[in-house]
Amino acid sequence: MNRIISYCRSHSDLLVFITLLIGSGVFSQLISKDYAVAGERPQIVLTAKLLLGFSSMLSAWMIIVFWDNVKQKFTLISGLWFLLLIWALVSILLGQFNTHSLVRLAGFIGCTLVGVMLYISTQRVRDVILSLFWVCTFIVILNFAYIDWPVLSSLSSKNVDGIFFQKNILGHFAFMAMFVSAFVFAKEEVRVKWFAGVVFLAAAWLLYLSTSMTSNLLIIVAILSVISSLIISSYKKGWLVVAASILVLISLLAFNWTEFFSLIGKNSTFTSRTSIWAEYWSLIEQRFFIGHGYGAYPEKLTYLLKFEFHSGYIAVMYYLGAIGFSMLAIIIGMSMRSWWKIVRERSLAYEACFLISFLAVLLTLNITEPYFLNRSGLAWPLFVYSSLQLFWLSKVER
Repeated sequence: MNRIISYCRSHSDLLVFITLLIGSGVFSQLISKDYAVAGERPQIVLTAKLLLGFSSMLSAWMIIVFWDNVKQKFTLISGLWFLLLIWALVSILLGQFNTHSLVRLAGFIGCTLVGVMLYISTQRVRDVILSLFWVCTFIVILNFAYIDWPVLSSLSSKNVDGIFFQKNILGHFAFMAMFVSAFVFAKEEVRVKWFAGVVFLAAAWLLYLSTSMTSNLLIIVAILSVISSLIISSYKKGWLVVAASILVLISLLAFNWTEFFSLIGKNSTFTSRTSIWAEYWSLIEQRFFIGHGYGAYPEKLTYLLKFEFHSGYIAVMYYLGAIGFSMLAIIIGMSMRSWWKIVRERSLAYEACFLISFLAVLLTLNITEPYFLNRSGLAWPLFVYSSLQLFWLSKVER
């Protein structure tokens, strides 16, 4: 056993890569092209669930391997994450309690463990960035091989199927690849830097092929993150320039909201998503404080409810109620406060810039996409890791 633990510690980078890749859920999407529908909601096939379960078990094992770090790096925000997981279980017991909800809760806990594993088993934020970069690179290559090459090399109706899956399944991975590549390009050595540039352009091409105006907006967001990271990492007061630019941009959008939406092919209803939010909000009001339980389905599915939440904030309120939402809000607030302490009391680290930039992007994307409380993917584990790591950096780095 000691030899196995020693091996895992010495090869932690490889194990982190494998855990992130399998836990990303990309294989779940690829092998579940033919969905088995239960309760009017698509369910991934058993093989996909087993892959995600293996990723969760590997994360749990890595936490055990680095148990000394667990005790050393346990902080107040770690306790809040533990309480949020407990509340997710309590919400099921008080709400829609069934086997299906428990299975979904297990997936959510497993995905959260991936983020905790990153926090416990890695020493430097740059190691996490590079691991994410290689995972995203693999997904971009897989994206081209599985979807884009058949689409570009065929003129059959298969094109339509490929574009659909490009837009709705793997497109968000492409955005993550762009985001991570931006920070790799900003700091790593020349050879890796230019490879990151190629990955960035390839991921942008994948998003462009999705034919979605929202995807075009994500390309702009990713490019702005590149510029911001370069400014912040190159100049001592660069964060002031970026903060001022964000305030100016927000002010412009506030006065030109309708015109901006028309440019990205939408309207002030977020392409009729506000109607979906209204229907879910009427359900939220029925159990405002405790929620309907994590993973709960509406008992009666209307036409609009079939489209799911289309907002991470609505999803949290529906699942966990105001109590769970408050816990998540406190975690986000503590993360922001930790970043501010790093800025005020110490030199602004490139790593802290990456973590806070991701949180800012995640909070923005959750307006129209449910990235919170996911059971697979890279966004939720990175969110868990970012909050834990920011709090830790604000306590220990001098």
